[in-house]
Amino acid sequence: MPPRRHSIAASSVALALVAGACRLAPPAMPGKDVAAHVEEEATGRGLRAAEAQAQEAVRKAREAEAAATTALQAAESAADDDAATHQQDGERYAQAIAEARAGATGCNLDVERLIALRRQLAEYVSEPERDAALAALEPCRKAALKLRRQHHEKAQRELPRGAAKDAVAAALRDEGLADPWVPVQSGALPTPGRKDSTTGAALAKLRSDATAAAQAADAAEADRERAQQGVAASEARLVQLDEADDAREQAWRGEMQRSGNRYLAVAGAAGAVALVGLGVGFFFIARGDAITSGKMAFPTRSEREEASRHARTSSLVGFAVALPFAIVGVVAAHYGLRRHAVGKRIAVTGSGVMIRF
Repeated sequence: MPPRRHSIAASSVALALVAGACRLAPPAMPGKDVAAHVEEEATGRGLRAAEAQAQEAVRKAREAEAAATTALQAAESAADDDAATHQQDGERYAQAIAEARAGATGCNLDVERLIALRRQLAEYVSEPERDAALAALEPCRKAALKLRRQHHEKAQRELPRGAAKDAVAAALRDEGLADPWVPVQSGALPTPGRKDSTTGAALAKLRSDATAAAQAADAAEADRERAQQGVAASEARLVQLDEADDAREQAWRGEMQRSGNRYLAVAGAAGAVALVGLGVGFFFIARGDAITSGKMAFPTRSEREEASRHARTSSLVGFAVALPFAIVGVVAAHYGLRRHAVGKRIAVTGSGVMIRF
């Protein structure tokens, strides 16, 4: 093949290598995958916002549940204390009625105890047992009145007669003996030991509120769990899309490595041809020098000149063949090494693809 044809063929190969080597961009994500990725990211943001709202709802619901539980426990504790107190008051009340009934028979109560029983029972509202016990003590009041009058008169005998009389009357009024105990008057305190319907209704409402608060908290927990599941599902879908993109990139990197190997193989072959061409060229240069210096003998001058022309022509052919193939080898080696480097050092970032050289 003439040198010019060798040069044209090698140049064509070099141009083909350059054109092929320029395709160094990684495969772009398919449009449908890009749209799916964008849509899934938007969905994930919405789901995470819903999860945050559900978390806040759980916090508020648990706080409301804790407050309702605390209020119920406090009310139950107070109710238990009140029940114990009412029980004790009821027992004292029942004992006072029983003592009044027993003491009314024969009026065998001392005056101080009689006055104390009457005052104790008179504080409570009217009810049959209490009213009957107080009415039964009326005869005892009359007997006690005489005794206490005599007692006070003796105590006030140092006073003038009018003043002594007023002092005795005042003392009897203070003791509650001056006025009749029948008809029996109603007091202000409720009968002790009786159940308070108001307290029971309040406790029932607090129990209902605590139950409703616990149910609301459980419902909020369920909503949060569903929101978390939605976020997890969205993240899993994003992972699948990223894995598909990673698989495309890995396949591209593998192809970069394989094509780099092909370029290097071409570079090796072209380099071998270039070395052969250089060898031929240098061989004929040395032959031409030997002919010119007379180291090689020829029968005639014309044969010497023809051999010298042939050596020069052959050396030029060798160099003409070697040069384009050397260029091809350098180009192929450059792009082969570049593809190896790109395949190994490509980096995918949030804003695109970065190639470091």
